[in-house]
Amino acid sequence: MSSTVETVVSGDSENTLIRAEFPVNYAQFYLFDGNTYRTVHPEPKAPGLSNAGILRTVRGGAHFVTGLYLGNIDLTVSLHHHAPEPLLEEYEDVVEASFQTDLDPLAVIAWDSTKYIALPQLPSKAGWYRLRYHARNMDQAFDLRSTVIIDSFHLQIWPTPQSDAKVLQVVSDRARRKLSR
Repeated sequence: MSSTVETVVSGDSENTLIRAEFPVNYAQFYLFDGNTYRTVHPEPKAPGLSNAGILRTVRGGAHFVTGLYLGNIDLTVSLHHHAPEPLLEEYEDVVEASFQTDLDPLAVIAWDSTKYIALPQLPSKAGWYRLRYHARNMDQAFDLRSTVIIDSFHLQIWPTPQSDAKVLQVVSDRARRKLSR
């Protein structure tokens, strides 16, 4: 049985910020639109895939890589009406990719699908969005199973036309290795 993850929500009419301790397994989690049966193929050359190393997207789905193998991460998701500034000073790794959704709402989903965060309605409902994924301490958490939060992540989402995946900043070995695949 799936259950929601306890979150702290704040914001205003232009931006919504959601924070949670989110469970990861196999160093990954997902974002899916209303059709949660979609999958994000892990191969770099899968049809329709946009690859930014630690972030991969297909229509209706996104795959995020963490450092921690098993446990909880500190996850922040922010929804914006316009492109926010990247948080380059606060995070080591920052990548982004386009994401197309046909169905609103979106949910952040754990690997085993037992836990999720239902996101509020998107600013433009269905259509093209940009996902900017920020990561901190992935090398320190790499391949660990921990009850202590080690790595943290911030996912920014906003409506914008489709564009190529971008690497804004990569410092960690974990993100560098994922880019080379």
